[in-house]
Amino acid sequence: MDNRQDGRVTLRTVATYLGLTPGTISAVLNNTLASKRIPQSTKDRIFAAARELNYQPNPLARALRTGKALFVKADSYDSGIRGALVIMDADHFVLAMNAIQQVGLRVPDDVSVVEFDNIPAAVM
Repeated sequence: MDNRQDGRVTLRTVATYLGLTPGTISAVLNNTLASKRIPQSTKDRIFAAARELNYQPNPLARALRTGKALFVKADSYDSGIRGALVIMDADHFVLAMNAIQQVGLRVPDDVSVVEFDNIPAAVM
């Protein structure tokens, strides 16, 4: 069952624990339109497992998905572990740079960012 990344419980961890797909877990926890097709008993199991396993959403992933500002400090960087982020388009690159800066991290000192859309801002 141990699909944890750096000790963190991920969507995949919860999915494996319940025998469901990560997409199903994500749909329920994020209350997306797709979650309306999922039976309430399955939703209840997902919420119970998320509490039991102490699932916490990844703040950087959530900021990239929603496009909302990120104001929390990432624990993995406190331990001195250097992270890397690969971005596939210009819009997500700018969101990532803003989110990284908002948590007080620096590129490339704290986080490596690779962007593949060939935009001028990529030199940052």
